[in-house]
Amino acid sequence: MAYTIVYVIFFVYLCKQIDQIFMFFQIIQPVEALQPYISRYVFVRAEGSTDTMTPPSDDPRFVNGKHVQQLLPNYGSFVFQRNVTTDINGTISDGLTLLGANQKTIGITTLSGWFEGMLLDFEPGGMHAQLHIDLQQLSGQVLTAKKFGDEGLLQLDYIFKSTPDADHIAPLIDAFFLGHLPHKEDVNYTRLRRVIAACDEVKGNISAAEMASVACLGERQFLRVFRTYVGIPPKQFIRLRRFHRTIQTMQQTAAKGKPIDLMTVALQHGYYDLSHMALEFQQMGCVSPSHFRMLGIPLTADFSIFFA
Repeated sequence: MAYTIVYVIFFVYLCKQIDQIFMFFQIIQPVEALQPYISRYVFVRAEGSTDTMTPPSDDPRFVNGKHVQQLLPNYGSFVFQRNVTTDINGTISDGLTLLGANQKTIGITTLSGWFEGMLLDFEPGGMHAQLHIDLQQLSGQVLTAKKFGDEGLLQLDYIFKSTPDADHIAPLIDAFFLGHLPHKEDVNYTRLRRVIAACDEVKGNISAAEMASVACLGERQFLRVFRTYVGIPPKQFIRLRRFHRTIQTMQQTAAKGKPIDLMTVALQHGYYDLSHMALEFQQMGCVSPSHFRMLGIPLTADFSIFFA
C-alpha cells in the first residue's frame, strides 16, 4: 500500500535570558484509512545545555533543574520516549506510555535535560475502536506498556525503540494499526462520531439526552457506551472539546500574526463570558487565557504540546 505521508517540519528557538532550548517537530499524518481513529503522529525533540537547563527554580517550565513539557488534556494518547528516561506524572518510563482521557495538564519531566519521542493522538474513541481498550478504566491514568501487559503494545514499543527516524517509523506504525482495523463497521464508534459532529455544530450546547437521541440509543445505554469509548462523561467531554477548539483558534490566529481578542474567542466558542473561559483554562490548562496567549508560540496551527 502506498503511504501518503505529509511532512511538516517546524524549527523553534526559544531564546530567553534564563534558558536557550532547541525544539524540533515533525508532524506526520497517518494513512487515510486510519485517520478516523488517529489524528496524527507528532515527533518532537527538545534539548538544552546543562547550564541552560538549570534556571531559577521559580520558572514553571522546570522542576528541580529538569526540563518540563506540558501535554494538554487529551482523549487518550500514546507517548513514546527513546534513549531517555522521563517522569510522566510520577510514572517513570523510557518507552511507550498510555495516557487515559485526562482533563488536567499532564507534565513530562525529562530527567536527562533533553527529550526525544513521539505523541500519538487518537480521535475521541479511536483508541477503543482500534485496540478495544476500555477508556473508562484507563481514565486519568498513566501506564507503561509493560505494566499494561498487552503483547501488541509491547510490539509497538519495540518498533519505536529500534527504528532510527520518523521517516521509517511512520509506515511501521501505520502497518501496525492497519492490522487492527475493525473487520466490520463499529456501529457504536460511528454513532460516537455522529454525536461529536453534532456537539461541534452547536458549540457544546447540547444535553446528554439530546446526544443519546443523535446516537439512536437510550440515555443510559448511551452513557455506558460513551464512557467506554471516551473515558469521561459527555458533560466533561464537551468542556474538554471546547477547550481544545479554543486553543486551536488562538494558535491559528497567532500563526497568522494577528492579535488575539480573548472576549471574541470566548464568545465564539460558546463560553458565557471571559471569566467563564478563564476558569476553564485554569482548571484544564493550569494557565490563564492571557498567559497562554503570551506563551502560545504558534508551533503549528493546532499543536498539543506547550510550555506552561
